[in-house]
Amino acid sequence: MTYKVVCLINVPIFLFRKRELKTDFYLCTHSLILMKVVVMASPVLKPISLIEFIKDSLLAGGFSVSNSEIVSNHLVDAEMKGVPSHGVNRLGLYLGEVQRDIIDPQAEPVIKKIKDSLLSVNGSRGIGIVAMKKATDAAIDLANANGIAAAGITQCGHTGRMGAYAEQAANAGFLAISFGGGGRKSWGNVVPFGGKEAVMSTNPYTLGMPGLADDPVVCDFAISNWPAGKVAVARANGDQLPDHIIIDKDGKSSTDPEDFYNGGALLPAAGTKGSGLGIIAELMGDAMLGEAIEYNWLFLLIKADAFRPMSAYAASAKEFIHEVRGSKPLNPEGKVILPGERETSFAQQAQEKGITISDGVWDSIKTVAEEYGVKANNYF
Repeated sequence: MTYKVVCLINVPIFLFRKRELKTDFYLCTHSLILMKVVVMASPVLKPISLIEFIKDSLLAGGFSVSNSEIVSNHLVDAEMKGVPSHGVNRLGLYLGEVQRDIIDPQAEPVIKKIKDSLLSVNGSRGIGIVAMKKATDAAIDLANANGIAAAGITQCGHTGRMGAYAEQAANAGFLAISFGGGGRKSWGNVVPFGGKEAVMSTNPYTLGMPGLADDPVVCDFAISNWPAGKVAVARANGDQLPDHIIIDKDGKSSTDPEDFYNGGALLPAAGTKGSGLGIIAELMGDAMLGEAIEYNWLFLLIKADAFRPMSAYAASAKEFIHEVRGSKPLNPEGKVILPGERETSFAQQAQEKGITISDGVWDSIKTVAEEYGVKANNYF
């Protein structure tokens, strides 16, 4: 572990806000009040130890053994891929949702084949990470048989880092497209272009295709400039936001994360483009798939060799990937990278050197785990 001296005053332990009937509340009310300089650890953790710590915390909070394993592996994978907004900082959110009876930690998804290439996946009010993992497995099996498959995933909680499922599908030889919507009534936090009232959620989109060996090309983005989880991490760490991420309750641009939690909202990415994608996703998730707990999802898979041999696809993909990577960078000392390449690089480094967790997030998840009788010192 590495150490540094910090001074914390009234640092919130839980990071996430849920909107319901225009009322904001935190999923936990604990605050850490420190009025003096203290020494805090900024740990570098072994992935396997972190998985066990998160798994046991989930088990203590009521999750089944199977669901705890799936969720803990997913969260630590997000940390390894350099996406801490969807990593272990979500522990408090998930356990808080169990306490509030928003999700069933023991739930198993119900998967039904409704047409030759169509699947209905009912998450049974469980955590969405489990529903999406099992939906991805089932859709890959169906698409391997038919060349194409689509799954509608409903009645589930938070699905974690959506790029993980696109990576899995792309590595299996598929074009993968997913997007989610329908959560505006519970999680509305994004304004439409030209508006100052949040009427939709961050409605994520993910696209993935096979790249080079075990190096898929994956785009994973919210329709807002930042996802809400990234704002939460900035808030926990005491950081200011860049411009054009949020507006305050009066519709004015702000760089203070607190303004988001005090009636503000996220701005759509690229103006009309992000706003338009969000509206389409909201129509799909709500009007097409029905009532959502958080989001409903559409996940489409098409075999990469559906229209020409895989050898031809691989040759063309390799040529284009080398063209992109070999193109001249704007910064002479930099390089041009592909979507998903950053995550692959981060994962390799994390496997070799461990995962660094920020002070604010590390302190919060330790506190959450201790409330369930799980002590970090037993793992690290």
